[in-house]
Amino acid sequence: MALCLAGVTAYTPLERIADALLVIEEGVFSYVGPRGAHPLPAGARALDLGGALVCPGFVDLQVNGLGADALLAADAAGVRRIARELAKRGTAAFLPTLTTASRDELIDAARAVSEAWALQREEDAAEARILGVHLEGPYLDPEMRGAHPQEHIRAPSKEEVEAIARAAGGFGVGGAPGLAVVTLSPGLDDAADFARWLAGKGVVPAMGHTRASAACVEAFLEAGGAFAVHAFNRYGQPETPAHRSASPMDYVQNDARLSTGLIADGVHVARQSLASFVRARGWERTVLTSDLVADGGLRPQDAAHETKDEMPVDAVMRGGVLSGSRLSLSGMLPRLRHWCGLDAARALATATRNPARVLGLESARGRLAPGLRADICVLEPGSLELIAAMIDGKWVSDAPPIAGG
Repeated sequence: MALCLAGVTAYTPLERIADALLVIEEGVFSYVGPRGAHPLPAGARALDLGGALVCPGFVDLQVNGLGADALLAADAAGVRRIARELAKRGTAAFLPTLTTASRDELIDAARAVSEAWALQREEDAAEARILGVHLEGPYLDPEMRGAHPQEHIRAPSKEEVEAIARAAGGFGVGGAPGLAVVTLSPGLDDAADFARWLAGKGVVPAMGHTRASAACVEAFLEAGGAFAVHAFNRYGQPETPAHRSASPMDYVQNDARLSTGLIADGVHVARQSLASFVRARGWERTVLTSDLVADGGLRPQDAAHETKDEMPVDAVMRGGVLSGSRLSLSGMLPRLRHWCGLDAARALATATRNPARVLGLESARGRLAPGLRADICVLEPGSLELIAAMIDGKWVSDAPPIAGG
């Protein structure tokens, strides 16, 4: 039986459709457009959402953990707990992100993600879909490592990445689920060659945790670098003897070859800096990313070292070092819109269309269109606060009730 959602303003995200109709059949949109331009299918169940805003489900490129589960230590069941909670928060698809650890830990974690991906496909549950693995580190500038442990920082290794990719199901988002993104520091020896090799495998080379020279960053981008993680966080000024050369953040903020992740929790980046960044970077290449982390940090054992009196409400901090955020994209989106003065369509694009485009998935994810999965967020029109979420045409369990839903 078809489900028809009406009484909504739909954002595709860039097109605004007032008094829209969304027809969902077998978990897929068969129609998205003006209500008066399409008849209701015979026998369809109609649901009026009372003037709510509907947009695509959110796509998150950087999730390190959530609640009690850190991805570095999670088994397949733990990965799926994260996926279920993300779905409740409006995230329809995500990249489980593995941070700096030993080779064996990274391989085990990648294998757990792949096992969770297979179970998702088998059971067709209302969970945030796993799009691939994001490997952030261990190939980082030691001086810019932040919460990444010094003892596991090392030089880039193609052989190691191949082993991690095998555990993840292959290279690129076409794998099972595959290694999709690798973040490394452009200032490392042979970083440009490494980026070129990754791009040739269908992996997005991303930059971060760096104080590289302009020459190194330029070489990295020419080799295929296409994404920059968490703007402002762990980007330093290159050492120069007598003048200020271009810094990595200059590229992060201005270079058209890069899309840039931005954490809008108010802790990682001050709201004034966040607003000026979006004005300079432009909403088209700004990608809202949560950098969600488990309550205990990047690793469960970190909880024993938590410094209670310095922990911000919306982020996790250890010894004065930020480990990640506590907010999902649905918690950040209203802040981004308010602080940056964006209209609804452009704000929504940063959490839907833009991250999907980084992965080359803009034709399949982050949009409302016939033939695509019925992944939606129902939002309060003024604030963009989340009301409910749907994955593959199924309301997510424990979502706020909607009359008739």
